[in-house]
Amino acid sequence: MPLALDVLLPLPLPALTYLPPLQGAEARPGQRVVVPWQGGVRVGVVAGQRMVDAGRGLELRHVLHVFDGTEWLTPAALQALGRMARAAGVPPGLVLATLNPPGLHPELAHGVRLRAEAAGVLEEVAPGESLPLERWLDAAAVPGKALEFLRQQGLVDERGVERPRVRRALVPLGEPDEGLEGARREPQRRALERLLELGSVESGAELAREAGVSDSSVRSLVARGYAGYAELPVEEPPLPAPPLTEESLPEPAPEHVPPEGDGALVGGSRRERLAALAPRLAADLAAGRSVLLLAPEQAQATATASLLATRFPVALLTGDASEAQRARLWRELARGGPQLLVGTYLALLAPLPALGRVVLLDAGSPAYKLQAGARLLLPKAARQLAGAAGAAVTYLDLAAGPELAAWVPPGARRALPLPRLRLHLADLNDGGNWPVHPDLQRTLAQVRERGRQAVLLAPRRGFSGAFGCPDCGWQAPCPNCDLTLRYHRERSRLLCHQCGHEERPPDRCPDCGGTELGPLRGAGTQWIASQLARSLQGFPVYRYDKDQRDDLAPLLAGEPGVVVGTLALLSLPPLPLLSLVGVTHFDTHLAAADFRAEEEATRTLLRLVELGGERRPLVVVQTHAPEHELLAALTAPEPEAALEGLLGRQLERRQRFGYPPFSTLAKLQFTARDRGSALAAAQRAADALVTAGALESELLGPASAPVERLRGRFVFNVLLRAADEARLEALLAELPRGYPGAKLLIDVDPQDVGALLD
Repeated sequence: MPLALDVLLPLPLPALTYLPPLQGAEARPGQRVVVPWQGGVRVGVVAGQRMVDAGRGLELRHVLHVFDGTEWLTPAALQALGRMARAAGVPPGLVLATLNPPGLHPELAHGVRLRAEAAGVLEEVAPGESLPLERWLDAAAVPGKALEFLRQQGLVDERGVERPRVRRALVPLGEPDEGLEGARREPQRRALERLLELGSVESGAELAREAGVSDSSVRSLVARGYAGYAELPVEEPPLPAPPLTEESLPEPAPEHVPPEGDGALVGGSRRERLAALAPRLAADLAAGRSVLLLAPEQAQATATASLLATRFPVALLTGDASEAQRARLWRELARGGPQLLVGTYLALLAPLPALGRVVLLDAGSPAYKLQAGARLLLPKAARQLAGAAGAAVTYLDLAAGPELAAWVPPGARRALPLPRLRLHLADLNDGGNWPVHPDLQRTLAQVRERGRQAVLLAPRRGFSGAFGCPDCGWQAPCPNCDLTLRYHRERSRLLCHQCGHEERPPDRCPDCGGTELGPLRGAGTQWIASQLARSLQGFPVYRYDKDQRDDLAPLLAGEPGVVVGTLALLSLPPLPLLSLVGVTHFDTHLAAADFRAEEEATRTLLRLVELGGERRPLVVVQTHAPEHELLAALTAPEPEAALEGLLGRQLERRQRFGYPPFSTLAKLQFTARDRGSALAAAQRAADALVTAGALESELLGPASAPVERLRGRFVFNVLLRAADEARLEALLAELPRGYPGAKLLIDVDPQDVGALLD
């Protein structure tokens, strides 16, 4: 029985089976290989080896090339990748494409050699083509369909290797001699001498600038054979490195250091949490164990790496690095000893030797949910990786949410003191100035008088959430979505923030003919910023949202001002003079159509406070519900105990309604151009699941999405609620494959059950 290789390509496919290469290095699991794929070749990763029967072996193609002996993915990474795919209900190739390790898309040189027996066959499949036989040539010379047919008949040999990375440069071809003597040749001599110093330049124009001569002198130098263009190897790029920082990590109290095994650290500031983690990292590295620290966002990964680099050698891997930099770092990690790697999800499969710990920074952040590809939930993926590697998992966060409380028992949790919130509640039920309450307006006036800084969180971008008629209540609708259009006053346009539809505001109400049309309640960043610009009389007002990101360099340099923005504000570094944080409509965060709304509102408030760095700004929260239990907990004399009590009530509600962490969810989303097709597809899936044994408690729906029509498609959801991952995998396996006229998208562990999946 022949040996076969299962190879994963970065495509939405299961592993494909190939035979080992006919010659050259042996292909082992984890290595990169070049394989035939459709009319060309692709790079994949060997996922495993197995024996196949002799008849099956005759049908398989051979691997064409094995890259050097570097283990591109570790055994733990391969095992975890398979677990991630099964848990997400997607092919493992899609997980590989989503996590996007470097080195899977190099430029390849694909060569073919047609055997002598191919002469007659070639005339049949590619009439008129005259190709040499028994000689290597570029595969592009063979028509794609002909190549595929010749492969099936075993009439072609192939090879595929990575093209060397080269650059075209001007290089010296000789030394100065008597041919360059004399005043007329002096510029050419100077140019050649400078070129000999530099070794090479990108162009003649660059050499002319370097030598201070004319372009014509350099052209003459080339024409006379003293210099010429050549292809040189591209030098390896520098490794990505965290920027230097003057900050340092304080010494933590021993009782705050996370446990050696699985555990969590909550409370404090990001800097304090990293300081408490540092002794545990030092112990891991001293014991020969590598550590992977995952951050939900690129900016946080970079800032974390900078702080840790003041104590440890740190590697950094984010989307800021080029493909070449990432590939070099990948090779360095595989060849090195114990490493400390900080990164985003792109670092999840990195070949760290002897992985001993995975750390999740801001473990409950919604940014850990990938919105495309395999739609992985990174904390679950990190646990799967740690389980495969036998590594510990440490969670760091502002406060313990329900999921973190389920992942880590209370005895393995360490708690730093929460930042003391100076919280003032502005009751919107009292009326007053809209959208900035008089209390907030007075506090902003003090910020201006004292030359300080303020941050205001708005619930949306644009001017207002709706534009319409105050007489009859008509609101401008989107023609493609069951939503009202948002008003952008600066452009005098109505926009849909879902589908991108854009139109001019009407002059008259189409329902009643009224002419007093205008923005309705639901203030966005434009409305709030424009009101502040009037009331604060020349005080700098900035905007920071998807539509407009003003240059905040003056604020970061310590100049006074106020910035109005959406949740994009949370990605900012600390502001040195921040004395006020305002939340203009807190109820929007509490009323989100998701069972995690309260937890995420807590996180938002605490993260806003962190924008003050070591300072503790006053927080003014505008709300219609000042008595809400979350606000009561945050204003309690002992907020840690109050939040722990709130966490207990959240867990009780989650358990009562069967939500995570007491179940595993999957959202099945069906979309179609007409409502009937979307509903019929959702009903077909629900019926199939019931027939397969799904319990009434495991199946919710079909039901229309919170917004039934989006981007011209009708949306219906079926929610699966299983006791554990194995049961969920079994239910997903029973779904029908095709849905005429409709499209199915699956989202396991949805973080927003009402959102449209792209």
